[in-house]
Amino acid sequence: MRTAAILAASLLTPALAPTTAGAAPSDALCGSGSLEILLTNDDGFDSAGIRALATGLTAAGHRVTLAAPARNASGSSMGFTWGEIQVRQVTADPPVFAVDASPATVVVLAATALYPAGRRPDLVVSGINHGPNDGALLMLSGTVGAALASTLLLDPPVPGISVNAGRLNAAEPWDSPDHLAQFDAVAAHLARLIGASRGWFCERGRLVRPRTVLNVNYPALVPEQWRGTVVAGQDTASDLHFDFEPTVDGKYTAKPLRSDPPASRGSDRDGLARGYVTVTPLGAAIVDDTASKGTPARALTRRLRDL
Repeated sequence: MRTAAILAASLLTPALAPTTAGAAPSDALCGSGSLEILLTNDDGFDSAGIRALATGLTAAGHRVTLAAPARNASGSSMGFTWGEIQVRQVTADPPVFAVDASPATVVVLAATALYPAGRRPDLVVSGINHGPNDGALLMLSGTVGAALASTLLLDPPVPGISVNAGRLNAAEPWDSPDHLAQFDAVAAHLARLIGASRGWFCERGRLVRPRTVLNVNYPALVPEQWRGTVVAGQDTASDLHFDFEPTVDGKYTAKPLRSDPPASRGSDRDGLARGYVTVTPLGAAIVDDTASKGTPARALTRRLRDL
C-alpha cells in the first residue's frame, strides 16, 4: 500500500482558498500536535462506524467530541433543522451527545453551543458512513453535508473530512464481526491519513483551506486487499436511481434502483472499482463549468436578453 507520505505530497496541487475576511481560524492543523476533533455522522450517534472512529482518533492522541443525530439521518444532504432541538448528553468523558437534528445542524450546534467556552474544533470528521459516498451521490449525502456545514455555516470556517466505507457483504449487518474489523481498520488508516494530509490545509504555518472537505472512500474489500490511497476527482455519474411505487391511501415508497454506469478515468468511482482508497477534495460551489463560461454562457445570455 502506498504510504501516507505519498498522499500528502499528492495533495499539494489544488489552488489556495482564502479565509473569511476578519476571521481567525485555528492553525492547529498546521502543526503536529493533537487536534480538537468534532466527530459526527448521518447514521446516528451509536452506529458502528462512528464508534470505531471515536476509538481510533482518541488512540491517535486527538481530543474527540462526538455529536451526532439521535437517529439515522442518511440522505439528508445539508438540510437544516429549525426550531427547538433536543440534545441529550450520553456520556461526559468522553463527551458524547445525541442531537435530534440533521447532521449539518448537529455540527453547527455542537461547535457553537456544546464546546466549553474558549474551545472550538480544529477539524470536523464525519463518518464512518455505512456505505460509499461517491460520484453524483455526494449531493445527497448527509455524511458529506455535515462536513461541508462546518466550512460554510461556522465563522470562522472549520475544514472537514468525510469518511465512507463500502459494504463487504450485503447479507451481513453493519455490526457483524467482519464489518466491525473493517471499521477498525478504516479508523486506524484515517488517523494516519489525517497525520499525512493535515499540512495540506496550510501554507507557511497558517490555515489557508478552511472551506475544503476531503471526502474519503474505502473500497468494499477487506483491508488486506486495499491497493493504496489515491487522490481522485468526483465522477459525474451515479449507480443509484429511484422509482416510487404507490402503496395505499395516496402514499408512495421509494424503490432504489442499482445500475453500473462506466466510471470516468481518475474519478472516485474508478479508483474504488480498482480497489483504492480515494480522497476527493470538495468545496461548496455547485457550478457547471461547461455551461457557465464561454460559448454556452453567451448562448444562454442571448436567449434571456429580451425577457
